[in-house]
Amino acid sequence: MKELLDGKTVIITGAGSNVGRAATRLFLAHGARLALVDRDADRIAAVPDVEPDRLLVLTADLTDAAAGERMVADTLARFGQIDGLCNTFGIDPPTAKGTLDTSEEDWNRIIAVNLTAVFLACRAVLPAMRAGGGGSIVNIGSQGSLLTLPGMTAYGVSKAGVLQLTRQIASDHGADGIRANCICPSGLEQPSVDRLQILSDDQLSRRADTMKKMSPLGRVCTPDDVAKAMLFFVSDLSSFTTAAALPVEGGGTAVIRF
Repeated sequence: MKELLDGKTVIITGAGSNVGRAATRLFLAHGARLALVDRDADRIAAVPDVEPDRLLVLTADLTDAAAGERMVADTLARFGQIDGLCNTFGIDPPTAKGTLDTSEEDWNRIIAVNLTAVFLACRAVLPAMRAGGGGSIVNIGSQGSLLTLPGMTAYGVSKAGVLQLTRQIASDHGADGIRANCICPSGLEQPSVDRLQILSDDQLSRRADTMKKMSPLGRVCTPDDVAKAMLFFVSDLSSFTTAAALPVEGGGTAVIRF
């Protein structure tokens, strides 16, 4: 079987996250050349052992517009083209809760990372994709892109914004051959780094049990589940799919539990 990403260059932002690492492994197995981007150099220090000419590792804080421009310039200098952009980063600080209990500081930080940085990364890559005849953008939303999340005002708004941004890009740049799609996972087996730092082993275990019960499939969502959806959207298998919101949550949003 032909490798699905043979000859393609893909930027993965948030490459040090669990989902970013899963996508890195899968995309490399399918022949891609990758630019791995994260704001924390230590998180992407241990990259897979592959041909050096297929990997570019970059440290960047994408809340800074100039960092996104450098990311694109460095990728083009190394590989000469950009065929895909996958934005996998995000934050979910537990101090940010419902509307009345969310500080302005938490609101601004969450929107800056989860939404504005995604916008800046997409805006930076669009001219290169247009010049190259097209490309595919994949943004990671969440269940909060589709439904309200009680007690998570800023996070939910940021992820709803990611979905609308994705649809807007798809609408504005379809004529340029650029597709944009949003993956909306829920019930990931490991919580965000922000919440992982404050949860005990017992709380993590109980969280996993709750996540399993939410899905008719009876298991949690893994980073590999999300990476496979990303592969579909980046590859030509989805050549007529754009502006889509794909839930990767085991059917949990389809079930009302009493």
